[in-house]
Amino acid sequence: MKLPFWPSPLGYRNINLGLNRVNQLLERLNNPQKKLPPVIHIAGTNGKGSTLSFLKAIFEENNYLVSCYTSPHLVRFNERIILNGKEIDDNFLNKCLLSCMNAASIQPEIEVTYFEGITVAAFLAFSKTKSDILLLETGMGGLLDATNVVTNNLLSIITPISFDHQEFLGKNLADIALQKSGIIKNNCPVIISKQAKSALKVISSQALEKNSKTYIHGIDWKYSIKSNNKFIYEDKHNKILLDSPKLKGEHQVVNASSAISAALNQKELKIDKSKLNDAIKKAFWPARLENVYTGKYYNILKTKYSDFELIVDGSHNSDGAKTLNKFLNKIHNKKIIIFSMVDDKDCREFLNIIKKNVDLLIITEIINEKKSKPLNEIKLVADQLNINNLAYIKLQDVFEELVKMNIDNNFTAIICGSLYLAGNFIEQNNL
Repeated sequence: MKLPFWPSPLGYRNINLGLNRVNQLLERLNNPQKKLPPVIHIAGTNGKGSTLSFLKAIFEENNYLVSCYTSPHLVRFNERIILNGKEIDDNFLNKCLLSCMNAASIQPEIEVTYFEGITVAAFLAFSKTKSDILLLETGMGGLLDATNVVTNNLLSIITPISFDHQEFLGKNLADIALQKSGIIKNNCPVIISKQAKSALKVISSQALEKNSKTYIHGIDWKYSIKSNNKFIYEDKHNKILLDSPKLKGEHQVVNASSAISAALNQKELKIDKSKLNDAIKKAFWPARLENVYTGKYYNILKTKYSDFELIVDGSHNSDGAKTLNKFLNKIHNKKIIIFSMVDDKDCREFLNIIKKNVDLLIITEIINEKKSKPLNEIKLVADQLNINNLAYIKLQDVFEELVKMNIDNNFTAIICGSLYLAGNFIEQNNL
């Protein structure tokens, strides 16, 4: 389904951090969060979904039943709730949503936010599905995130933390790290991925306060990239040579290594180390520097050009821009950036980071997204940054105009700036 019938997203930002409403609704539903399989809880700014996808691949390669909760979705809401490797079907999802809606409607009514409602519905679905493990991604933050009511935690993972959602999580990295590390539970191990020093200090302090053993990147585990498209994962007990992930970029090696550390340091499910390589190669997470080789928009370009790359990427914050820029540095042909962003993201910062790697910026709008930043606002920023740019409302127009431009063969076009734009592209391109 495109969107659930309940609860309805209200206003520009239907966010009201706190766990009281979630706990009250869960209690009315007989506390499904206490009937979940063992949970690996993942928080951070960047890499949550990719780390989860690597973990999912590792556990599935070892023949375990894996359920997952992620956000946001790209095209179908069902992408968020994976039950034993498959998207939740509409009928079961609607039954869970109806149960939650009815429970919330009992007087006194519990007015949950959109994310709170769908999270409770997901917990209800997970509680009714027999799985070996649940991989649970926070929506935003951690301490007051609606997912942070789980009790059967196997371990926590904190992926790299950077600036995002400052209006809710804090203005500096230490404050944001404090919120993210709120998922750490008492006496529950925590995998700490690559972090800035200020963030690492806060996370380590929170783990110490809760008597939780830490496995820290650069201290307890590390990775090294080899020139033959391989990397080494290493900890105190292992040194494992692996093929590079299908997912592009060094940051994906960081995410893969975090997942390996988590899989090897959890005590519930036995992992066959000989299966790690196949798992890492199979892991996939859409719209992360993903090459596109088919679909409507690809075919439009193919009518004119014989040598090009089309890539879709969901990067949307400063760290994402830095990662994208590293990737662009390795491209030596013409670089065309197809770009849009939502209103609460810093368009200027993102474009300023990548501007030296942009031959042409094509600005578009995110269809059916009220938060889409107006074309003229992005164009003004691009002009001020001296970025060569054009603007078209529809993605269809963007690709049709690219054909008319007579660009030299051997170019790379990258759709980026928003996961919502990536979702638009994937849906419209018929992928």
